[in-house]
Amino acid sequence: MTSRGGAARPNGQSQASKICQFKLVLLGESAVGKSSLVLRFVKGQFHEYQESTIGAAFLTQSVCLDDTTVKFEIWDTAGQERYHSLAPMYYRGAQAAIVVYDITNQETFARAKTWVKELQRQASPSIVIALAGNKADLASKRMVEYEVSAGLPEPPPRPHAGPQPLTRGLLQEAQAYADDNSLLFMETSAKTAMNVNDLFLAIGE
Repeated sequence: MTSRGGAARPNGQSQASKICQFKLVLLGESAVGKSSLVLRFVKGQFHEYQESTIGAAFLTQSVCLDDTTVKFEIWDTAGQERYHSLAPMYYRGAQAAIVVYDITNQETFARAKTWVKELQRQASPSIVIALAGNKADLASKRMVEYEVSAGLPEPPPRPHAGPQPLTRGLLQEAQAYADDNSLLFMETSAKTAMNVNDLFLAIGE
């Protein structure tokens, strides 16, 4: 998705006439970059070595969409299995969830699908679910296929690296899964900021 330019401004810098609070939760396996996505969106920062979240972290960010200020109340949950039982406490009552996986790790995509199923069963029926394939800056190490029409360049082959993971497979796995489950879907990079703001703004819309 392309940016809306002047229609959306972080930090509420607009003549917005309406204010809307929006509870959003991030879910996904440990080390997929959930905290890095939030840090990039809220503070415009990226830390190469981000400490693992313990339990959950809470941050806020406001953006303006046309005449409405959307205040995101963001719960960044820990990905370790021992914290799984706490997750319903954070996604209960949430208007939106971002389920994050690492495009270089197929197991994290499988785990993301498990989170989506849990949200579909237990979260609010009206919850907006977005699927984020993070670490798009590592596309040369991709293990989860993507939709060619998304406009992302195919990474060049790596010489002498042995068998290459599929980059333009017939299944177009992630996009197809998102389409089948009516999910918003973007590939993101917290490191380069690619699609990070666009993802949150798409949810806010």
